[in-house]
Amino acid sequence: MQLRHRVIPAVLISLYLLTVGSLVEAKMAVPQVTADAVMVVDNNTGKVLYEKNADKREYPASLTKVMTAILVLEDNNNDREVTVSWQAGRTPYGYFAHTGQVKRQFDMLTQMLLLSDNVAASALAETVAGSEGNFVRMMNNKAHELGAVSTHFVNPHGLTDVNHYTTARDLTTITSYAMKKPLFRRIVGTKSQYVDSIYPKGETLFCENTNELIYNYAGCIGVKTGWTRAAKGCLISAARRKNDEVMVVLLHSATHESRFVEAAEMLDYGFDVLSNR
Repeated sequence: MQLRHRVIPAVLISLYLLTVGSLVEAKMAVPQVTADAVMVVDNNTGKVLYEKNADKREYPASLTKVMTAILVLEDNNNDREVTVSWQAGRTPYGYFAHTGQVKRQFDMLTQMLLLSDNVAASALAETVAGSEGNFVRMMNNKAHELGAVSTHFVNPHGLTDVNHYTTARDLTTITSYAMKKPLFRRIVGTKSQYVDSIYPKGETLFCENTNELIYNYAGCIGVKTGWTRAAKGCLISAARRKNDEVMVVLLHSATHESRFVEAAEMLDYGFDVLSNR
């Protein structure tokens, strides 16, 4: 008995390919977000998976603290005592550290990153560089060294100033560098941590991560939240699935909550792109 090959008409092949292509395209449709600027990258390779207004100048709010953390960690003095000066204690919207308080440098850093404490940021800057002004110069030098040339800092915490700005692309560069530091990864990937004061003795603070995706997005490994009235919702978030790692930077999302919803959608999109390589 002779077997005959079934001949599939070319038109059916074309229809099949169009259908498959449409399904892939639908699956990988870019989410519509309110964020004014967005960057999605493969954090293993640095490849850009999506960008929107990535070079537009924006206020970074507390995403600034990623750079502050880099310099504190590179100071390599985790056990040094940090005393909150009168000047640092007056920093607005710092509710967790107070004038005269003394903590280990690493504990103050944990407090700054998890609770986004502005007073902690100022105290760390003064301790590392002798003054906040000196520290800001270090921040700008480091940004340019990393290639973040569209960034300019005027403080270590991110309170709004017309001369304090960055871009989604620059923040991606800065945060990718920070994520190469194991201690940075450890802190920003922590859900909660108690930190103790050296003075007043016996004073303990419960630090709970302000990044909601740490609790409700599978594989989330950090990294930092930001919010001011001028900057609106800002968020850098990263997640791992198997061997893939995606990072999303969102700036000026409409609300406090929309930044988390939109970052989760963009993370999903990033993983979809990588799964269809």
